[in-house]
Amino acid sequence: MHRFRGSEQRFVGDPHRYGPAGEPLMCPAYEPGDLALIYVAGTYRCPAVVELVAPPLFDATAARWGWRTEVRLVAQVAELEDAPTLEEIGVPRVSVGRQSRLRLRPEQFAAGLRRVSEGSV
Repeated sequence: MHRFRGSEQRFVGDPHRYGPAGEPLMCPAYEPGDLALIYVAGTYRCPAVVELVAPPLFDATAARWGWRTEVRLVAQVAELEDAPTLEEIGVPRVSVGRQSRLRLRPEQFAAGLRRVSEGSV
């Protein structure tokens, strides 16, 4: 997930492509009630944990991040530099590559949640 600004935004955006008939593809598979650790691309840091509160909806006006999912902020660090890095929660940097979503093992998510909660505002 990308483009998260916790204090200003209460949704996460995911990329999309269009199919041959013009239909949006790549709908996220997560569901309301799921928890997500937010990763900010390029920083290798995870500054927030959110709960997904609605199913993903497609916004045809969005050029790049067409799938929008409403979220509730669970925890967020005060400053990005206080956020845990991928390595600190047991995720090798190379595993994210160009992906917008990555399924974490339970212990990785628990480490991220713990670290974000410790530095939470």
